[in-house]
Amino acid sequence: MNTFALALKKYDIEAPEAAAFLAAAGGYEKDSAREFVRRQPGFLGRDLTLEEAKTLKEAAQAAGLETALFSEDDIKAPPVPLKVLKIDPKGSGFYVTAGGAVTFVKYEDISVLAAAAYDKPAAPLSAEDLKPGVFDGILRLAGLETYRPVTKLPPKETFFRADIIAENGALRLLLEPENLDFSPLGPARSHTSLINFRALLDTLSAPAFHAARNAFLQAFLAGRALTPLKVSGPQAADTDLSRLLLLTTKRPE
Repeated sequence: MNTFALALKKYDIEAPEAAAFLAAAGGYEKDSAREFVRRQPGFLGRDLTLEEAKTLKEAAQAAGLETALFSEDDIKAPPVPLKVLKIDPKGSGFYVTAGGAVTFVKYEDISVLAAAAYDKPAAPLSAEDLKPGVFDGILRLAGLETYRPVTKLPPKETFFRADIIAENGALRLLLEPENLDFSPLGPARSHTSLINFRALLDTLSAPAFHAARNAFLQAFLAGRALTPLKVSGPQAADTDLSRLLLLTTKRPE
């Protein structure tokens, strides 16, 4: 059976507004509404029947939210990305070093410029951090009770990323601050990668007049609070990217 998705038409609508609508519309508590928006950023509903989608669309319209109705079959994964090592802005575009090559991308060819952040468990820092896991395996093999940490939740880190879609969807560039060479920033370069990341995205965003920008990018560049806009993980960031691609390439119902 064909199912449908209801996407927010506004590129940069913020997650708290969408979550508040879902909680008010019924079917979600405040926490579950926030979790849905974290996992499906830019959407008010997924895998809906046509009747469900139309009912939700009418409710959203009454609440002042513009939406677009798409078949789930239309929602495709974004293109496979090229991981960027360096971006050097020059005149009408920028030189990008990625995939073992240097390519020039024009600002006018950028259709989507998006950013995201999500939390995930931090990688072990040393062999010492791995000891509980090693001991657990030995204890299990011996039939003994395994190690029980005081807290069951591992420490988490926040990871940032940005995506640039250009050349009519044929080119996707993935920018991760921990993997970027910020030397092209010159004297403006800071000792903090996140500040450099913001400076670079600001430089790229300003002349990309026609690019669709998501809410996180706008908030990041403006220095606003980011915690309410974090997504659940890389897959959720890809989902928002799929929505932006749909809205910029396909005529919505």
